[in-house]
Amino acid sequence: MAEVKIREADQLARQAQLASPEEEWFELQPIEKKLIRYSLILGIGLLLVFIFIFKPF
Repeated sequence: MAEVKIREADQLARQAQLASPEEEWFELQPIEKKLIRYSLILGIGLLLVFIFIFKPF
């Protein structure tokens, strides 16, 4: 019976920690935004280059 109470207390504590969604997410830093942008540009650019080079259709 004591284990059940401990588990319930742990669950309540975890729910209290996750209660506010504002604390769960945070803004990306400018360098992170820049890295995401460069990665997408590089990935899409390479995809277009490979499609142009190998012409699968």
